[in-house]
Amino acid sequence: MTDELRVHLHFAMRGTYPLRLLDLLFCTETVRYVEYGYLTPFDIAIGSAKRRARAFADRVTSEGVAAAIDDAEAVETHGYENVEGVDVYEGGRLGRPKVVVRSADGTATAMRVHGEFDADAFTAALESTVDTRGVTVRQRAGTGLGQLIGW
Repeated sequence: MTDELRVHLHFAMRGTYPLRLLDLLFCTETVRYVEYGYLTPFDIAIGSAKRRARAFADRVTSEGVAAAIDDAEAVETHGYENVEGVDVYEGGRLGRPKVVVRSADGTATAMRVHGEFDADAFTAALESTVDTRGVTVRQRAGTGLGQLIGW
């Protein structure tokens, strides 16, 4: 079976300094965290983050996941057996939406969403992708701040 892209979380960031641009790809067999850039406050101020995120997404669409990953700075690939669940935080007035992927080993990877994001549509698409994989998907109100800083 080929590992086809099913759900693409576009234009997220993780880390503190430097921030890392990240897209999260839920494929038929794996989950991939694809980092394709590091950002300084200057990069964010001049719009570099948006341009780089758009270029990455365009490459995924036009040339496919494999071609886009070739240009990535770092890629983490996990099978669904290593993913316990995904929490989708809707965001709020004081914070961006966040997605937290909980691993079977008890660790979690949190990312802030900076692109266009519809939590309901993302959650529904993700549920249909992982419904036979034993991965729980939970949509939550708020910003998930505690998850982001390790609470």
